[in-house]
This record gives sequence, structure tokens and C-alpha cells, in this order.
Amino acid sequence: MLSSWRISWRNSIRNKKRLVFSCLAIILGTAFVTTMLIADRTTKDVFTYYEEMYVGNADYWLLSDEYAYSDEMAVNLAEYEEVNDILLALDKQTFLEFDGDYTTSQRSVRITGVSDQASPLLKLPIIKGELDNEGLVITNDVASLLDVTIGDSLAFAGMGELPIAAIVEFTQLLSSPTSWERAESASFRVMAPLDWLQENTGQTEELSYIRFNVRGEDDRFVDQLQTDLEGTEAYLLPVVADDLQNNDISGLYTFFYLIAFLAIFISGFIVFNMIYTSVIERKKEFSIMKSLGYLQGSISKLVFIEVGFIAVVGTVIGVPLGIWLGDLFMLTLLNVFEFDMVYTLNWVFPALIATGFGFVFPILFSLFPIYLAGKTSIMELLKGTSAEGRQKKQRRVRLILAIVFIAVGLFDSIYAMMALLVGLVLLFPYFLAVFTIIFKPISKRLFKHPGLMAHVHVAQQLNRNGNTASILAVGVAVVLLLSAAMQGAPEGYDKQIRAHFGGDMRVTSESPWTEADREEIAAIAGVSSSLFLREAEPITWKTAEGVEREFSVMGISEDGPALFDEADQIMTSGSTIVLGERAFVEWGGEQGDLIDMYTPNGLQSFEVTDVVSTSHYSGYVAFMEESALQAQFGWENAFDLLLTVEDQETAEQVRTQLWNEYSNLSSVTLVEEEVDSTTSAFEGMNELLMLLLILIIALASIGTANTLMMNTMERSSEIGTMRAIGFTKNQVKRMVLLEGALIGLAGVSGGVIAGMILLYQLSHSALMEGFIRFHIPLDLVMLTVITGVVLSLVASWLASKMASQIELQQSLKEG
Repeated sequence: MLSSWRISWRNSIRNKKRLVFSCLAIILGTAFVTTMLIADRTTKDVFTYYEEMYVGNADYWLLSDEYAYSDEMAVNLAEYEEVNDILLALDKQTFLEFDGDYTTSQRSVRITGVSDQASPLLKLPIIKGELDNEGLVITNDVASLLDVTIGDSLAFAGMGELPIAAIVEFTQLLSSPTSWERAESASFRVMAPLDWLQENTGQTEELSYIRFNVRGEDDRFVDQLQTDLEGTEAYLLPVVADDLQNNDISGLYTFFYLIAFLAIFISGFIVFNMIYTSVIERKKEFSIMKSLGYLQGSISKLVFIEVGFIAVVGTVIGVPLGIWLGDLFMLTLLNVFEFDMVYTLNWVFPALIATGFGFVFPILFSLFPIYLAGKTSIMELLKGTSAEGRQKKQRRVRLILAIVFIAVGLFDSIYAMMALLVGLVLLFPYFLAVFTIIFKPISKRLFKHPGLMAHVHVAQQLNRNGNTASILAVGVAVVLLLSAAMQGAPEGYDKQIRAHFGGDMRVTSESPWTEADREEIAAIAGVSSSLFLREAEPITWKTAEGVEREFSVMGISEDGPALFDEADQIMTSGSTIVLGERAFVEWGGEQGDLIDMYTPNGLQSFEVTDVVSTSHYSGYVAFMEESALQAQFGWENAFDLLLTVEDQETAEQVRTQLWNEYSNLSSVTLVEEEVDSTTSAFEGMNELLMLLLILIIALASIGTANTLMMNTMERSSEIGTMRAIGFTKNQVKRMVLLEGALIGLAGVSGGVIAGMILLYQLSHSALMEGFIRFHIPLDLVMLTVITGVVLSLVASWLASKMASQIELQQSLKEG
């Protein structure tokens, strides 16, 4: 055993530069996997943390579709012995008063008055100050934007002013705009003492909601409370930690794993190429070992141990590097959401998983070379059989497989697109051959004889060089595809949001709108139409597995606004409901099944008759006919109006007029602002993709450097002969540089072509329903070409430097 380890170690360090590049590939591949796994788990933890912070320790809350109800409810609730902690709250919309040229909508603020700021039913992580129930509580974002701190006062229209007592971390309960542009469509949110707010608004005996928790889990208490609430303005709902309506991040996780898989694939190929070439180079050595009595398993074991060496080294360095990169990645990613979110890096379990990957994936990619080493034939070596026949056969098989995979890739399926990518990779040696033929005249003109020799050498190892270029092409194609989709997605969202918004402007009130209000607003100059939008929210419901979730239920009617793509079935009456696509997936049932929902009329079951595509809450929503929403569901009021206006300029004028004339407004949102809010994150994600594109190309360039070094070492005697007949060191350098440039430029060009083919397929796929359009992201293409060529030249320079240092006499002796 000791002898095997020594032999493997000696063979591993025989070519130190090749070893370094192979280890570097594993380091970067493992680091990528570690980073993406950490990003996945940490991002989930972040949103779970803020969901739980919003819920606090509350079990239930009492709500109303009348905006407010009598505070006698709190007295009655306290009489139940099962009830433990109670938090009373009142919401009131008003305006901040301060100097500056700001619009009315930018100064809008929602004040939440609570009975106890330090209640166990709230989670408010303090940055500065204290929760004294005498002053305001604001988030750090609001403090920064308004340039205030502890002890400063904020003045409110018609209410006077109140000092700031505490500044806290971001929380959904106090979610506020982070810029004055965002403030046009989103109100500031602050927390104040309940008695101060009631006194200054004249609502001394009113509450918006009550949160409470209970002792034990007695369903009889809940049933009794629900019965006692019948005939009142209040209804009971369980408090659920579910923020999927506001955070559609499921696509992020797919993105994380795709990048990790791509990094592993590229790193694995580099390892495979190194081990495979090493085995081919040592066939004579393996044959001699077999003639001396070594068994097939013993030789395979030697190569297996060599792979194990580089796997251990790469993993030990790659995992800590990935943890560090994971922290940087999270900082960049959370900036996309524009809130001052905090996080704790979840790295332990991802590091363990990545360690396993680091040990296993180099071995998996090296299984064929390991097997091939053990199968080395003594008779083949004695006969001196040429490898040319085998290579021709391999190329024929490769061409056949490429044609088959490309043919399969023409079908409309995600798996077909993967097959198309595999087919393009298999075809790459032929692409490289054509590419070099096209560039041969240019190389001859610019580099003379060294240029011609570079083309000869690329053709000599066409499969190996083609594989190297194809890996670069895969990285470029996938990241370009993601980037192009990311750039095209905003346009798709724009069309979908405008089609489903229901108008040009959504006007939300604190109190229910009346028919007289609707007619009055419809008569405002520039307003073409005004429609009620009934939205019951929040509504708690159960998945098919009984897990409680929370979303909104919107009312629909034949003459109402269009809120989704036309459904396959039209609801007419009865206890039926339609789910958005994301809600349907989360529910987990089938069309025709019953979904359980907590309503103002208690827990009820509704038949799910259809699934629709909608932009509202990214599809995490339900729809019900207005008549059923009012009669059976128990939701009678509308707090929203959807207005259609003449043009953008008119919309701004109408918004200003609404804020000035209606004191009960909560928010006024233009469809353009909804589009901007939804698509703004794509800009940050696109910048992140550009960075990942550079890193992926850098990783693939390591493979280029490794391949060129292997090619150079194999041709050391040939290079010596060239030097002997008059080639200078600079000519040798230029020759190897051109080889690398050809491989790199072919890989980049092929990757751009493959990426555009995949994007074209995706844009015409029925799976995407026209959501992604076909377009060429010229900025990314230019970045790709420049980065690919530059990094390939860097890799080539390393190999050319080694080639120029080959000793003339020693290389001739080896030849």
C-alpha cells in the first residue's frame, strides 16, 4: 500500500504546472459550489427570518373588512382564559411635514399605533434608542432618507409631532421606500404609541386589528371565538409566516444551482482532460508494469490515488475560498432587493456538502481514464498499433451522436434544449476545424511560418483542443442565455403587468369606497373609467398537505377589470375559485379538488376550477366571482379603485388631485411604477451575471492553459527540432499564443452562436408562452469576446513561456 501511495505521489508531481492547473480547476469548481449552496440556504434563511419577524409570537389576529372596529373587542378577547398576550393596533394614513420640494405622494406616511412597542408579539431589532411607548419607531432606511436620528421629531399633518425613540432594522411591518423615487408609489411606515394616535386622530375607541397568542392548542376555543364573532365587524384568522406574495425568489434557487452545475462541469472536464492525457502519455509505462506482474486493478488504483491527491488539495483550499466568496455574493445579492437586510451566513452544511462534491466529482469525471489505464494492452504496445484508426472511429461515433442530440434538440422541451447543447458540444471539433481553416490565411499573413505551424498543431490534437474550446463555449452559451433572458424578462413583465393591472392607476383607501366615491372620481378630468377592485387580504388557507399559507383573493366579474389571462373555464356561481399559477403549485392539489380557506364566515371549502396566468403577486393569488366573494366568502367591501386615464401626464395630475381631495387614501400606484418596481431587480441581477460570466470564462481558460501545456510537453522534441533549424524563442512564443487564441476565439464564438440558438429556441418555445423575446445582448457579447480572448491569451502566454524555456539539447536527446 505504501509503495502505491509513493508511486502515485511521484507521478502526480512529475509535471508540477499541470498539477497546479488541475488543482486550481478543482479549487474554483468547489468554491463555486460552496458559494452557490451558501447563497441558496442563506437567502432562504433571510426571508424566513423576516417572515417570522413580521409574525412575532402571534397565533391569531382579529381583522375587519370595515377598516376598523370597536376596541370593546379587546375587552371581550381578554376574558378568554386561553388568551395570553394581546397587542392592539390602529393604522392611520397621513402626511409628513418637513421642508423641501417633495410631492404629496412622496410625503405620505402610514402610522401604526400599538399598545406596547416592546410586546412579545412584535420583533423589532433595535439599532439605536429604546422601545419606550412614548416616541416613534422607524427603520434605519427611513432614518437615512429623512436624515434624522434619536431625539429628532417628525411632524404629521393635523397631528402635531413626536420624537424618535428607536431606530430598528428592516422589518416588513415598517417596510418603507429607500429612495424618493420609490416614495412616489409607496408610503413611509412608522410606529407610534396607540393612545397618542387614537387621541390625535379622534379614533379613541377604534382598532384596525388585534394580535394575540394562546395557551395550548385547543380547537374548541377557536370554534367558540369564531361563533362569538358572528354578526360583528371582526373575523378571526391564524397568523402565518408566508411572504411569497412579496418575494418571488424561487427562480433564484434554480439560478444558483445552474451556476454551480456549470462550474462543476467545467472543472470536471479540466480534470478529465488532464488525467486522460496523462494516461495516454503513460501507456508504455503501464504496459511495462503489466509485463512485470501488475494487475489491471493495481494500475487503476495508482491513477485513482493520483486523482485523490488533487481532489483533497483542491477541496481543502476551495471550500474556505467558497465561504469567503459566499459572503461577498450575499452582500451583492441582497443589495438587489434595495432594503437594508441583515443576514447570518449559513455555511456549515453547504461547506460539508461542497466538501463531499470536491472529493467525489474529480473521481467521477476521471472514471473512464482510470478504467482505461487498467485496460492498457501489452500486445498493442508490442505491435505498435497506431492510435489514428481509433481516433477516426471515435470521430465518426462523435459525429453520429452530435447529429442525434441536435435532432432531439429541435423538439419543444427543456430536456430537448439540454440535448441541443450536448449536440453542439459534440460537434465542436468540427467547428474548430472549420474555424481554423477560415483563419488560416489571416494567421499566415500576420505570423508567417509560426502561424502556419500553430494551425498544424491545433489540427494534430483536434479532439482535445475541440473539447477545450467546447467547455469554454458551454460556459459562454449558458451565461449568455441567462443574461439575455434576464434582459428580455422586463419587457415580458411589462406586457403582462399592463395586461393584468386592470387599468392605469390603482387607488387604495383606508376605508371602503362607496358607489358615490367611485362616480365622483370617475368624473375627474382625464379619468376615462373607474372600477371597483375587491381584494380580500390577508386570507389564510391550507395546502393539500394541511400546511397553512397566506395570500389575497381578488373579485372578478364579466364587466370588471381584466386581472389575468383568459381562463379555460368561466366561473358562473357556487363555491368555486381560480388559483394563480404559483398558488396552484404551492397548494399541491388538482383541478376539481377542494381548497380550505379561512374567511370572515369561518373555515370554508372551495372547488378549484382553473389555473390562470397573472402578474398580480407573481401568480401567488386567488380569484373568485364578486357575487360569491360577497355572499359566500363574506367580503363585501372594496378598498381599491382601478382608474383608466388618458395619458401619463394626466395620471400624475389625477394622482395629485386625489391626494389633495381624499384624506382617507392609503396609496396611489401607477401601472408604470408597478412595472418599475417589478423589473428593477433585473438590472442588479444582470450586473451579477456579468461578473459570473467573467468568472466562468476564467475557469474555462484554466482548461485552455492546461491543454496548451500538455500539447507543449508532448511536442518538446518537435519544438527542439524547430529551434535547431532556426526558430527563435519569440517565434515559438507566438506560435503557442496563436494556438491559444484560436482555441479561445473558437470557444467564445461557438458559445455566442450556441447561446443565440438556445435563446431563439427558448423564445419560440410554448413553455415560455412568448415571455422571453429573442434579442442579441450586444454589451454582453462584446464583454464575452473581449474577456474570452484576453483570458485565453493569458493562458496561452503561460504555455508559450514554458515552451520558450525548453532546453534545445535536452529536447533533442528526448526525441
